[in-house]
Amino acid sequence: MLYNVTTMATTWHTVATQDTRLLREQLDKVFALPGQYVFLNYLRCHDDIGWGLDYDSLHRFGMEERAHKAYLNDYFRGLHGLSGSRGELYNEDPVTGDARLCGTTASLCGLQTALETGDPDAIDLAVREIVMLHAYMFLLSGIPVLYSGDEIGQLNDESYHADTAKAADSRYLHRGKMDWTAAARAEQPGTCEYRISTALAQLERLRAEEAAFSCDASASTLNTGDRAILGIVRCLGQEQLVGLFNFSSEPRSAGALHSGGGYRDLLTGETRNLTGIILPPKGFCWLKRV
Repeated sequence: MLYNVTTMATTWHTVATQDTRLLREQLDKVFALPGQYVFLNYLRCHDDIGWGLDYDSLHRFGMEERAHKAYLNDYFRGLHGLSGSRGELYNEDPVTGDARLCGTTASLCGLQTALETGDPDAIDLAVREIVMLHAYMFLLSGIPVLYSGDEIGQLNDESYHADTAKAADSRYLHRGKMDWTAAARAEQPGTCEYRISTALAQLERLRAEEAAFSCDASASTLNTGDRAILGIVRCLGQEQLVGLFNFSSEPRSAGALHSGGGYRDLLTGETRNLTGIILPPKGFCWLKRV
């Protein structure tokens, strides 16, 4: 069993850049590995996020290592108006500029800031991003792992700053106790907790039902024609499942995709065609060929 640490970092890089090129390269390498390699896939874990990215590839995309790490750390701290993220640095080196990142999935996606400002559009976008990222993670080959609290969109626990035994270690930001008050809201329609938990429950059910999620299925990425849209296809025999994920905050079109047949949207039951498909901001779809 292997922990997919590199893909985790590359996923958050993609969130910040809205550019899927590096993630596609990474996924193609993972998908090409022999089937006996089983990965544990997660958006975050108990530890920090380190920027162990493929900087040779980033150089080809016009991104320099030190400047890009600084950008990522600024983005996920919500500095300079780059985002609504609320992360904190860990093990910052003032000489090299290196640092690692801490925060819950929901707070890194901007939900904490959106709730504090009471901006309904920002809240909606953050929830959409949280669900989209989990839908992408569930489609990867291997075993999806949810860290405690992510199933309800739990926010950062900033109370660790006042605890002398924990204050020096910013990883406690995302190691907070389960917020049972927030967990109770998962039963209340219309709340963020309800939207996230019900969406993830639906994804989990579909993942258990569909043959294309089998460990025996092949997987590869697709050229969607838009850098902001990640495309993944899973195949097992005659079964084919396409996942499309929009990392942009704007509607985007997967204009390069063309299909020779119809697809059923597993979440809505709607019949769709891949040609010219448009995804809403931070939107996604799981499409089964029929």
